[in-house]
Amino acid sequence: MKAIFAGTFDPFTTGHRDITERALAVFGVVTVAVARETGKSCLSADERAHIAELAVSDLANVEVVVFDGLLSDFLVENGDCVLVRGVRDCRDFEYERELAAVYKSLCGKDTMCLMTAAKFCHVSSSVVRELARLGGKLDGYVTPQCVRDVERAYAKRT
Repeated sequence: MKAIFAGTFDPFTTGHRDITERALAVFGVVTVAVARETGKSCLSADERAHIAELAVSDLANVEVVVFDGLLSDFLVENGDCVLVRGVRDCRDFEYERELAAVYKSLCGKDTMCLMTAAKFCHVSSSVVRELARLGGKLDGYVTPQCVRDVERAYAKRT
């Protein structure tokens, strides 16, 4: 069985990388699925996927793909899989619990929530976007191989 770690990843952070590594340890294969249509993303799906690919380029058995349409349809297309989600706090938990029920009803797939490691609880894509937009340091927020691309991508959107 493989893990599908889906999201907007706007951008992919060190917290996302940590969840990917931990899901990989459990399932052996992880697909990082970047949603094309999000209604909220600053970067295109291809730009977001490129940053995610850089962030996980050294991990075996991890692929990054862009998907269109409903996540439930993408999960069905991937056969024997489980949806993996990261949870930072109780607000995330309530939101993910409700979504897990939706995905189970739509496509019969289970969701596994991994609690965010304490050292990443303050890391979010929105914080990264703001730091990058204002020229702040991204060390610890995105992987070293992504810093330049994230800085360039978000700085041009000021």
